[in-house]
Amino acid sequence: MGSWIIRWNFNRQSYKPGQPALISFWLENTSDTYLHLLDLELEFDFGTYNLETISGMISPRANKFLGSVSLQLPKNIVGRKIFKLKYRMYEYIDGSWVDLGSYPSDKQYFISVYPRPFYRVFVSRGLRMEDRAIGDPIVEMVREWGFETVTVGIEVKVPEEQVAVTVRREIKKADAVIALATPRFMDALTGLWKTLEWAHDEVGITFGIDKPLLILKDETVTLGGLPSYLAISREAPIIEFNPYNMEELRLGLSTIMPGFREWIETKRKQEFLQSLGKILVGGLAVVGSIAIIGGSIGALSGASKK
Repeated sequence: MGSWIIRWNFNRQSYKPGQPALISFWLENTSDTYLHLLDLELEFDFGTYNLETISGMISPRANKFLGSVSLQLPKNIVGRKIFKLKYRMYEYIDGSWVDLGSYPSDKQYFISVYPRPFYRVFVSRGLRMEDRAIGDPIVEMVREWGFETVTVGIEVKVPEEQVAVTVRREIKKADAVIALATPRFMDALTGLWKTLEWAHDEVGITFGIDKPLLILKDETVTLGGLPSYLAISREAPIIEFNPYNMEELRLGLSTIMPGFREWIETKRKQEFLQSLGKILVGGLAVVGSIAIIGGSIGALSGASKK
Protein backbone atom coordinates (compact mmCIF):
# COMPACT_ATOMS: atom_id res chain seq x y z
CA MET A 1 0.00 0.00 0.00
CA GLY A 2 1.40 3.40 -1.01
CA SER A 3 2.10 6.08 1.56
CA TRP A 4 3.81 9.46 1.27
CA ILE A 5 4.48 12.90 2.76
CA ILE A 6 4.28 16.15 0.79
CA ARG A 7 6.29 19.04 2.25
CA TRP A 8 6.38 22.67 1.18
CA ASN A 9 8.17 25.84 2.09
CA PHE A 10 7.26 29.45 1.25
CA ASN A 11 10.22 31.77 0.78
CA ARG A 12 8.83 34.39 3.18
CA GLN A 13 6.94 34.48 6.45
CA SER A 14 4.67 37.23 5.17
CA TYR A 15 3.92 38.94 1.84
CA LYS A 16 2.59 42.26 0.67
CA PRO A 17 -0.37 42.47 -1.76
CA GLY A 18 0.64 41.85 -5.37
CA GLN A 19 3.98 40.31 -4.41
CA PRO A 20 5.05 36.96 -5.94
CA ALA A 21 5.20 34.11 -3.42
CA LEU A 22 7.76 31.41 -4.20
CA ILE A 23 6.82 27.98 -2.88
CA SER A 24 8.94 24.80 -3.06
CA PHE A 25 7.72 21.21 -2.76
CA TRP A 26 9.25 17.88 -1.73
CA LEU A 27 7.74 14.41 -1.90
CA GLU A 28 8.81 11.61 0.43
CA ASN A 29 7.82 8.06 -0.53
CA THR A 30 7.41 6.09 2.69
CA SER A 31 6.25 2.89 0.94
CA ASP A 32 7.89 0.09 -1.06
CA THR A 33 6.31 0.90 -4.43
CA TYR A 34 6.86 3.63 -7.04
CA LEU A 35 4.60 6.69 -6.83
CA HIS A 36 3.76 9.49 -9.25
CA LEU A 37 2.21 12.80 -8.20
CA LEU A 38 0.18 14.93 -10.64
CA ASP A 39 -2.41 17.75 -10.75
CA LEU A 40 -1.29 19.58 -7.62
CA GLU A 41 -3.48 22.57 -6.78
CA LEU A 42 -3.51 25.22 -4.08
CA GLU A 43 -7.08 26.29 -3.44
CA PHE A 44 -7.04 29.72 -1.76
CA ASP A 45 -10.12 31.53 -0.55
CA PHE A 46 -9.58 34.03 -3.40
CA GLY A 47 -8.84 31.51 -6.19
CA THR A 48 -7.00 28.35 -7.27
CA TYR A 49 -3.42 27.92 -8.51
CA ASN A 50 -2.84 24.91 -10.79
CA LEU A 51 0.77 23.86 -10.23
CA GLU A 52 1.33 21.79 -13.36
CA THR A 53 5.12 21.93 -13.10
CA ILE A 54 5.09 20.39 -9.61
CA SER A 55 4.86 16.70 -10.41
CA GLY A 56 6.99 13.63 -10.82
CA MET A 57 7.76 9.99 -10.12
CA ILE A 58 9.58 8.90 -6.99
CA SER A 59 11.32 5.64 -6.08
CA PRO A 60 10.42 3.61 -2.97
CA ARG A 61 11.81 4.96 0.32
CA ALA A 62 13.11 8.10 -1.40
CA ASN A 63 12.79 11.83 -0.85
CA LYS A 64 12.55 14.00 -3.96
CA PHE A 65 12.53 17.74 -4.64
CA LEU A 66 9.60 18.39 -6.98
CA GLY A 67 10.43 21.98 -7.83
CA SER A 68 9.49 25.56 -7.05
CA VAL A 69 6.80 27.79 -8.49
CA SER A 70 6.03 31.49 -8.16
CA LEU A 71 2.46 32.45 -7.25
CA GLN A 72 1.46 36.00 -8.15
CA LEU A 73 -0.68 37.26 -5.29
CA PRO A 74 -3.55 39.60 -6.17
CA LYS A 75 -3.09 43.30 -5.35
CA ASN A 76 -6.48 43.58 -3.65
CA ILE A 77 -6.08 40.95 -0.92
CA VAL A 78 -4.84 41.41 2.61
CA GLY A 79 -4.85 39.45 5.86
CA ARG A 80 -4.76 35.74 6.56
CA LYS A 81 -5.29 33.93 3.27
CA ILE A 82 -6.48 30.37 3.77
CA PHE A 83 -5.64 27.54 1.38
CA LYS A 84 -6.03 23.79 0.98
CA LEU A 85 -4.03 21.37 -1.15
CA LYS A 86 -5.42 18.95 -3.72
CA TYR A 87 -3.52 16.48 -5.88
CA ARG A 88 -3.73 13.13 -7.68
CA MET A 89 -1.48 10.18 -6.88
CA TYR A 90 -0.58 7.10 -8.95
CA GLU A 91 1.05 3.90 -7.68
CA TYR A 92 2.98 1.32 -9.72
CA ILE A 93 1.38 -2.05 -8.94
CA ASP A 94 1.98 -5.37 -10.76
CA GLY A 95 3.53 -3.76 -13.82
CA SER A 96 1.07 -0.91 -14.36
CA TRP A 97 0.22 2.52 -12.97
CA VAL A 98 -2.90 2.58 -10.84
CA ASP A 99 -4.79 5.83 -10.29
CA LEU A 100 -5.27 6.14 -6.52
CA GLY A 101 -7.62 9.06 -6.94
CA SER A 102 -7.74 12.69 -5.89
CA TYR A 103 -6.55 13.71 -2.43
CA PRO A 104 -7.87 16.98 -0.95
CA SER A 105 -6.23 18.02 2.32
CA ASP A 106 -8.37 17.62 5.42
CA LYS A 107 -6.69 20.64 7.04
CA GLN A 108 -6.56 24.29 6.11
CA TYR A 109 -3.36 26.33 6.00
CA PHE A 110 -2.66 30.02 5.57
CA ILE A 111 -0.12 32.60 4.54
CA SER A 112 -0.08 36.21 5.77
CA VAL A 113 -0.49 39.07 3.29
CA TYR A 114 -0.03 42.57 4.70
CA PRO A 115 0.97 45.92 3.23
CA ARG A 116 4.43 47.27 3.97
CA PRO A 117 5.96 48.63 6.05
CA PHE A 118 5.33 46.03 8.72
CA TYR A 119 4.24 47.18 12.14
CA ARG A 120 7.11 47.41 14.59
CA VAL A 121 6.43 45.54 17.82
CA PHE A 122 8.61 45.58 20.92
CA VAL A 123 8.77 42.07 22.41
CA SER A 124 9.39 42.02 26.15
CA ARG A 125 10.97 38.66 26.97
CA GLY A 126 13.78 36.90 28.79
CA LEU A 127 17.18 36.48 27.18
CA ARG A 128 18.41 33.32 28.92
CA MET A 129 18.46 30.02 27.03
CA GLU A 130 15.48 28.73 29.01
CA ASP A 131 13.44 31.78 28.02
CA ARG A 132 14.51 31.78 24.37
CA ALA A 133 13.61 28.11 23.96
CA ILE A 134 10.01 29.26 24.36
CA GLY A 135 10.32 32.86 23.20
CA ASP A 136 12.03 32.32 19.83
CA PRO A 137 9.26 30.10 18.36
CA ILE A 138 6.60 32.54 19.60
CA VAL A 139 8.40 35.48 18.01
CA GLU A 140 8.51 33.59 14.72
CA MET A 141 4.72 33.16 14.95
CA VAL A 142 4.33 36.89 15.58
CA ARG A 143 6.46 37.75 12.53
CA GLU A 144 4.16 35.68 10.34
CA TRP A 145 1.51 38.34 10.95
CA GLY A 146 3.43 41.20 9.39
CA PHE A 147 5.41 42.41 12.39
CA GLU A 148 9.03 43.48 12.71
CA THR A 149 10.08 42.38 16.20
CA VAL A 150 12.55 44.20 18.44
CA THR A 151 13.99 43.04 21.77
CA VAL A 152 16.85 44.81 23.52
CA GLY A 153 19.59 42.21 23.85
CA ILE A 154 18.61 40.33 20.68
CA GLU A 155 17.87 42.59 17.68
CA VAL A 156 19.21 45.65 19.51
CA LYS A 157 22.43 45.20 21.49
CA VAL A 158 23.81 47.89 23.80
CA PRO A 159 26.15 48.01 26.81
CA GLU A 160 24.60 47.08 30.16
CA GLU A 161 24.54 50.67 31.38
CA GLN A 162 22.44 51.70 28.36
CA VAL A 163 19.80 48.98 28.58
CA ALA A 164 17.21 50.93 30.58
CA VAL A 165 17.21 54.03 28.38
CA THR A 166 17.29 51.89 25.22
CA VAL A 167 14.27 49.86 26.35
CA ARG A 168 12.28 53.06 26.90
CA ARG A 169 13.35 54.44 23.52
CA GLU A 170 12.48 51.24 21.64
CA ILE A 171 9.06 50.96 23.32
CA LYS A 172 8.27 54.56 22.33
CA LYS A 173 9.36 53.86 18.73
CA ALA A 174 7.27 50.67 18.49
CA ASP A 175 3.70 50.51 17.21
CA ALA A 176 2.80 47.97 19.90
CA VAL A 177 4.27 45.77 22.64
CA ILE A 178 3.94 42.02 23.18
CA ALA A 179 5.11 40.72 26.56
CA LEU A 180 6.03 37.06 26.98
CA ALA A 181 5.62 36.02 30.60
CA THR A 182 7.68 32.86 31.10
CA PRO A 183 8.57 31.27 34.47
CA ARG A 184 11.74 32.35 36.21
CA PHE A 185 11.49 31.59 39.91
CA MET A 186 9.09 29.83 42.27
CA ASP A 187 7.53 31.81 45.11
CA ALA A 188 8.39 29.99 48.33
CA LEU A 189 5.12 31.00 49.98
CA THR A 190 2.65 30.23 47.20
CA GLY A 191 4.55 27.56 45.24
CA LEU A 192 3.69 29.43 42.02
CA TRP A 193 6.08 30.42 39.26
CA LYS A 194 6.66 34.13 38.74
CA THR A 195 8.26 36.10 35.97
CA LEU A 196 11.03 38.66 36.50
CA GLU A 197 10.58 42.34 37.32
CA TRP A 198 11.74 43.48 33.88
CA ALA A 199 8.43 42.24 32.49
CA HIS A 200 6.54 44.41 34.99
CA ASP A 201 8.71 47.43 34.17
CA GLU A 202 8.29 47.16 30.41
CA VAL A 203 4.55 46.56 30.71
CA GLY A 204 4.41 49.65 32.94
CA ILE A 205 6.18 51.80 30.35
CA THR A 206 3.81 50.54 27.64
CA PHE A 207 0.68 51.14 29.71
CA GLY A 208 1.92 54.59 30.72
CA ILE A 209 2.18 55.82 27.12
CA ASP A 210 -0.98 53.96 26.03
CA LYS A 211 0.60 51.65 23.46
CA PRO A 212 -1.36 48.59 22.22
CA LEU A 213 -0.30 45.76 24.52
CA LEU A 214 -0.74 41.98 24.33
CA ILE A 215 0.51 39.69 27.10
CA LEU A 216 1.18 36.02 26.32
CA LYS A 217 1.51 34.13 29.59
CA ASP A 218 2.78 30.64 30.33
CA GLU A 219 -0.15 29.00 32.10
CA THR A 220 2.10 28.05 35.04
CA VAL A 221 3.04 31.69 35.74
CA THR A 222 1.32 34.08 38.15
CA LEU A 223 1.86 37.67 37.07
CA GLY A 224 1.35 39.94 40.07
CA GLY A 225 1.90 43.69 40.00
CA LEU A 226 0.61 45.84 37.15
CA PRO A 227 0.12 42.96 34.65
CA SER A 228 -2.18 41.28 37.17
CA TYR A 229 -4.16 44.50 37.59
CA LEU A 230 -4.46 44.90 33.83
CA ALA A 231 -5.87 41.38 33.58
CA ILE A 232 -8.45 41.95 36.32
CA SER A 233 -9.51 45.35 35.00
CA ARG A 234 -9.47 44.13 31.38
CA GLU A 235 -7.21 46.99 30.36
CA ALA A 236 -4.98 44.66 28.35
CA PRO A 237 -5.60 41.22 26.83
CA ILE A 238 -3.75 38.35 28.48
CA ILE A 239 -3.61 35.03 26.64
CA GLU A 240 -2.42 31.88 28.41
CA PHE A 241 -0.50 29.18 26.58
CA ASN A 242 0.86 25.74 27.28
CA PRO A 243 4.62 25.66 26.52
CA TYR A 244 4.30 21.97 25.65
CA ASN A 245 1.60 22.63 23.06
CA MET A 246 2.90 25.48 20.93
CA GLU A 247 0.72 24.50 17.98
CA GLU A 248 -2.32 25.42 20.06
CA LEU A 249 -0.83 28.88 20.60
CA ARG A 250 -0.14 29.22 16.86
CA LEU A 251 -3.77 28.46 16.12
CA GLY A 252 -4.86 30.88 18.81
CA LEU A 253 -2.73 33.67 17.38
CA SER A 254 -4.26 33.09 13.96
CA THR A 255 -7.57 34.15 15.51
CA ILE A 256 -6.25 37.02 17.65
CA MET A 257 -3.68 38.79 15.46
CA PRO A 258 -5.99 40.26 12.78
CA GLY A 259 -7.82 42.16 15.54
CA PHE A 260 -4.56 43.17 17.21
CA ARG A 261 -3.33 44.67 13.94
CA GLU A 262 -6.61 46.54 13.58
CA TRP A 263 -6.19 47.93 17.13
CA ILE A 264 -2.75 49.25 16.14
CA GLU A 265 -4.13 50.81 12.96
CA THR A 266 -7.31 52.36 14.38
CA LYS A 267 -6.24 52.90 18.04
CA ARG A 268 -9.62 51.45 19.06
CA LYS A 269 -8.77 49.29 22.05
CA GLN A 270 -12.30 48.62 23.26
CA GLU A 271 -13.41 47.16 19.93
CA PHE A 272 -10.48 44.72 20.06
CA LEU A 273 -11.15 43.73 23.68
CA GLN A 274 -14.83 43.17 22.94
CA SER A 275 -14.11 41.05 19.88
CA LEU A 276 -11.47 39.12 21.83
CA GLY A 277 -14.04 38.31 24.49
CA LYS A 278 -16.30 36.78 21.85
CA ILE A 279 -13.40 34.81 20.39
CA LEU A 280 -12.41 33.41 23.78
CA VAL A 281 -15.95 32.20 24.38
CA GLY A 282 -16.00 30.41 21.04
CA GLY A 283 -12.51 28.95 21.33
CA LEU A 284 -9.21 30.29 20.05
CA ALA A 285 -8.03 27.55 17.75
CA VAL A 286 -11.07 26.70 15.67
CA VAL A 287 -12.69 28.44 12.75
CA GLY A 288 -15.88 26.62 11.91
CA SER A 289 -14.92 23.08 12.80
CA ILE A 290 -11.63 22.93 10.88
CA ALA A 291 -8.27 23.76 12.42
CA ILE A 292 -6.21 26.28 10.48
CA ILE A 293 -2.44 25.88 10.49
CA GLY A 294 -0.16 28.78 9.66
CA GLY A 295 3.47 29.26 8.90
CA SER A 296 5.77 29.34 5.90
CA ILE A 297 6.57 25.60 6.22
CA GLY A 298 4.04 22.76 6.05
CA ALA A 299 3.62 19.03 5.54
CA LEU A 300 0.78 16.70 4.58
CA SER A 301 0.69 12.90 4.81
CA GLY A 302 -1.26 10.58 2.54
CA ALA A 303 -1.88 6.89 1.92
CA SER A 304 -3.55 4.68 -0.66
CA LYS A 305 -7.32 4.46 -0.38
CA LYS A 306 -7.39 1.25 -2.42
